[in-house]
Amino acid sequence: MYFILLMCIVLLGCSNTSRGDAQPDHIQKEDGGPVIATKQIGEYMLRFAIQKSDDHTFTFQSGLKYVGNDAGHVILHSKHVFAVDIQVKGKTILPPWTTTSEGLTTNLTNEEWYTEQVEITLTQAQIQKLTESEATIVLNAYFQSEQSGFIDEKRMMLNASQVLLENKE
Repeated sequence: MYFILLMCIVLLGCSNTSRGDAQPDHIQKEDGGPVIATKQIGEYMLRFAIQKSDDHTFTFQSGLKYVGNDAGHVILHSKHVFAVDIQVKGKTILPPWTTTSEGLTTNLTNEEWYTEQVEITLTQAQIQKLTESEATIVLNAYFQSEQSGFIDEKRMMLNASQVLLENKE
């Protein structure tokens, strides 16, 4: 009995939450338009649109939609549902960010996307880090619902150099 419990703990502790699990299901690239990536996680669809505004400025629009069987679904979240990060070798190259821990609720439907947009301007040093090694754009969604807790991983990761350095208006 204890052996089975121990094996379950070991297997859960060693579960694969690497980049492979967070890859988008679909990526769409159009000339002059944004790169749009989508990933279904349970009864939710994540969408991430990335548009290059100028040499160093990028617009990130994150979206969340309920895709389950019900007409809608209520989530509990803080001021921002999404956190965008750019990482080189697993470490962020962006300054720290904060959010409030307000208990806001949003009703998600099958018809509409809940979206948040952020614009990030990278320094020349940050751009240089992107060109020198493998970098990753990470989108995390933080919310709680009947099907998902705050600590459940809701993440999508993209190759930053392919998206940021090749995405031109």
